[in-house]
Amino acid sequence: METTRDTGWNRVAPGAGYAAAAWAVTFALVHLYWLADGRLGLPDGRSVWSSTPLLVIDVIAVPLCAVAAGVALAPVRRWGARVPARLLGFALWGTTALLVLHAAPSVPDWIALAVGSRSSDELDSMARFATFGYEPFFLAGGLLFAATSLGRRAQSRRAGGGHRAGRPAPLDVPGQDVARPVLRQSGRSAHRPRLRHS
Repeated sequence: METTRDTGWNRVAPGAGYAAAAWAVTFALVHLYWLADGRLGLPDGRSVWSSTPLLVIDVIAVPLCAVAAGVALAPVRRWGARVPARLLGFALWGTTALLVLHAAPSVPDWIALAVGSRSSDELDSMARFATFGYEPFFLAGGLLFAATSLGRRAQSRRAGGGHRAGRPAPLDVPGQDVARPVLRQSGRSAHRPRLRHS
């Protein structure tokens, strides 16, 4: 029997999934811009082509961002139901952990700057770039993927026994019609022909 209990995550998660996908696409475009020798957003106006480690990271980041966008969309699109539930859950939470852990080292700096025990003048260009640009962007992505993961979980519980065990239903997306199976019957009439008595 399908339950109808709604939660805040059920309402937030579809938007979070699309926002997480947009985050990943934006990050992929940023990396492509840097690969095209763009220098905006890089410390000291340097180019990724002047640093082999930065270049390798940039090349790897583009396909990873594309995969992350697909992972974010899977819970909110119908085709995501074909992705194994455990694999999708692992990908969502794994992406969340990777992004949050990446930003975690900057948390003490944010706290110190917020309480005034440290000044931004003490940060060099690279630290300033990471503290105010790069790491907050990573943290925002982690929070969006976390919201998508929690929403997927809430939607699975809401569906209850209406779906196969181990395969959560795609999240309800406003304006997206859910395909329902239609029973088609052959013949001119769906009713059995009446027997004529002589």
